[in-house]
Amino acid sequence: MTADRETVYTDIVQFLKDHDNYLITAHLNADGDAYASCLAVAYLLHQWNKRFRIILHDERKEDKYAFLWGWEYIQSYREGMDACFSAAVVLDVPSRKRIGGPAALLPGRKACIKIDHHPFEDDFAALQLVDIHASSTSQLVYEVVARSGIEWHRDIATLLFTGIMYDTGRFSFSNTSARDFEIAAHLVPFGIKPHEIANRIFFNNSFDSMRVIGYGLANMEVYLDGKVSIIFLPLEIMQKNEHAEIEELANYSVAIRGVEVGLFIREVQPGFFKVSFRSRGRVNVNQVAKAFGGGGHEHAAGCRVQTNYPELKQRLIEEIARQLPDGPSG
Repeated sequence: MTADRETVYTDIVQFLKDHDNYLITAHLNADGDAYASCLAVAYLLHQWNKRFRIILHDERKEDKYAFLWGWEYIQSYREGMDACFSAAVVLDVPSRKRIGGPAALLPGRKACIKIDHHPFEDDFAALQLVDIHASSTSQLVYEVVARSGIEWHRDIATLLFTGIMYDTGRFSFSNTSARDFEIAAHLVPFGIKPHEIANRIFFNNSFDSMRVIGYGLANMEVYLDGKVSIIFLPLEIMQKNEHAEIEELANYSVAIRGVEVGLFIREVQPGFFKVSFRSRGRVNVNQVAKAFGGGGHEHAAGCRVQTNYPELKQRLIEEIARQLPDGPSG
């Protein structure tokens, strides 16, 4: 650990102790890491009797995370909501635009903390803890909590373990590091149950969503001599399920021998598509996503595009072909 990083951890702890009346927020379409890291910061502030509100852009919360401490604190953003904050902690998001509505509630830059593990995009916070090599934002929040002086408890341990488990894909993704296992080994003795957490967040889907996952797999297509796979769900299929329960299709898209890049495309509104990218490592899908106004990590990224599906598919394949190390083929 470098002295500079230790200084950042210390500065964040001091900032959290010195201020009050916090906004806590994260990215659009919050996932396991976003929920867990927001709630972990809220837990820390709660221990110090600080005022806070967790406000996310999404209209609905993913109920499978309702077992986490503080779930009832999470609110959905409403335009014109009465909210005035003295400070803010923004988690798991690289830029203001990806916060969505709650970005309008942020206080000035000097009163904002950003904790994130995505490549840098936007300088909206004066105090920043950003590490693209961290597996998750929850891993970075763990480092802050570990230096906060609060007593460890099963609730905070569960929050941090959940966020790390989610973003490492049950400790199976390439972003998993030795530090993740060290943290997990520290957290488990506080009474958390890894198998129960895994079952709740990965194996807790509805019957209908599993049928949709089956539809996606049955209709998967491959391009560029098998280097690219695409799973597409049209609007009529998307309207029949809970969107959050089918996100595992993004990982299935790259689970085929020989595939370099997998795409999970779903039409969420007429002519409006969400695209999730996964890479085995030779293609930086963050760069591919940026070509469509999105972003993320080298191995996992996403974007939103308004167009028609045939045009979107063609453009995506062409962009990936340009970024394949051995060039386009097939």
